Amino acid sequence: MKSMKLKTPYSNTIDRNCPLSEYPRPQFVRDSFFCLNGSWQYTVLDAGGRSLEEGTILIPYPAGSPLSGVTRILQPEETLICRREFSFAKTKQRALLHFEAVDQIAEVTLNGKTLGSHSGGYTAFSFEIGDVLQEQNLLEVRVRDYTNTGDCLYGKQALKHGGIFYTPTAGIWQSVWIEELPAEAVEDLKIVPLYDKAKLSLHLKGNFKNVRVRVLTEGKTVAEIASAEKDFSVPLPDFRPWTCEDPFLYDLVLNTEDDEVRSYFGMRCFTKEKDRSGLDRFCLNHKPVFLSGLLDQGYIAESIYTFPSEQALTDELNAVKEMGFNFLRKHVKVECRRWYYHCDRLGILVFQDIPNGGSRYSKFLTMVEGTLGIHHKDDQYKRFARESESGREQYYRETGEIMTQLHDCVSLCGWVPFNEGWGQFDAVKVTEFMRRKDPQRLIDSTSGWFDQKTGDFLSKHIYFRPYAFRSSQDDRIVLLSEFGGYAFVEKDHVESEHPGGYKNYKDREAYMAGLEKLYERDVRAHIAKGLCGAIYTQVSDVEDECNGLFTYDRAICKVDKLRMKKINLALYQSLG
Repeated sequence: MKSMKLKTPYSNTIDRNCPLSEYPRPQFVRDSFFCLNGSWQYTVLDAGGRSLEEGTILIPYPAGSPLSGVTRILQPEETLICRREFSFAKTKQRALLHFEAVDQIAEVTLNGKTLGSHSGGYTAFSFEIGDVLQEQNLLEVRVRDYTNTGDCLYGKQALKHGGIFYTPTAGIWQSVWIEELPAEAVEDLKIVPLYDKAKLSLHLKGNFKNVRVRVLTEGKTVAEIASAEKDFSVPLPDFRPWTCEDPFLYDLVLNTEDDEVRSYFGMRCFTKEKDRSGLDRFCLNHKPVFLSGLLDQGYIAESIYTFPSEQALTDELNAVKEMGFNFLRKHVKVECRRWYYHCDRLGILVFQDIPNGGSRYSKFLTMVEGTLGIHHKDDQYKRFARESESGREQYYRETGEIMTQLHDCVSLCGWVPFNEGWGQFDAVKVTEFMRRKDPQRLIDSTSGWFDQKTGDFLSKHIYFRPYAFRSSQDDRIVLLSEFGGYAFVEKDHVESEHPGGYKNYKDREAYMAGLEKLYERDVRAHIAKGLCGAIYTQVSDVEDECNGLFTYDRAICKVDKLRMKKINLALYQSLG
């Protein structure tokens, strides 16, 4: 594997006894929380069960990352076993063991009893362990990771990485924790803000008989209801809307006979509507909003797939907001739930990509034909590397889990099922599936190319030529969903021996001036014609790609933040 020498400023500040110890589920908070992050023992076995490597791994940093202590890239035929001994003093009969994410296939055993398995590297899962939990415990997680050779979604991870595909990781890469539950617990919560009806719709699960719900602002109750039903609404007359400029969040408290759960929500809606000139616009709360965003890969130098600390996460999002951006496209990766909470809190709108899957992609299809605008129907499974029926079924399963997990996120305004033809298939049917599951959000069905005339956006990626605006002709929102990618290399803050981007600069002032010219020519000039958003590539450098606004180690912001904010303010003013 390639050398990974960079470290963020956060590496030396983490608590190695229990890193990333913050409560991992901000929209469903219960006081019970026992974190199992920290030092675990690991063993890597070959296909025959022989030990290849063993030692200590720092969880939740994934195997393959320097911060985990395990830089080995797990191969498809190998098995990673992670073990943790811990003491626990039970106070209730019921308990859940939670895994926020394990890449890709996990089988979990506690005290010699198999609890179950989970397939898919991007979503949380849990097991009932009340009958198995003891004072002294041994937890074991066996992991297989096929990266880009199996049926699971894998995003930009590739065993043969380089260029726009990156170093793969494996295993536990988000928090592990235990939660005790009372007998009559709220076990699940779905929040649906009904903006136009001025009320909040709640959908609960659990074996409780009655629930009391309070909506609060700064500790003061502004609405309250008691119900024996699991599905009901809370009226909210004269509510305060959630916007990017005023990301107001209500607190939500639910009490049953013996349980209390705390959550939050924002009152907002996302729609596609005509503006005064008859142009299709993205609207937040029925008002046109120009989406000025960044492509967010979510890769970090020494921890790759996992933010090294909460501070690293919040510093990055605060900087994005400080530069005037109102939008992020989380690119073929799902983040920890706290990332979305901070976007909710800061007023940063989010498009969520579904991580891509499928077998080996044709570079001619995805790079040459796609860039040239050559069209193909995506029911040609072989052409799009989607011949595996089980892989297509796995896509639906994982997509459903991702959509369920992120449903309540206030800032999440759109779904992106496919990017640039990577494992794309049946986009019309997939869009219908997403629409049924989540009718409140918009869908960018085929980001980049191989448009199937479905979804809410005409979505274009333009890198090698000036952007020329074209209306959709079918009442879809026009979105420049990737552009730019200009590179400026900061000496001593680059990972690759061959760094680059789509246009390279050697002087920082020329780089900044190039960005200003690019935004004026390719973005602001087209807003009055109907352009509704633009996503610049990208938040940070990643390995060989040095086209980020931040270096890969997050040590340097390569742009002038005030000038970047001025660019964004000009875009918003151009919408009128």
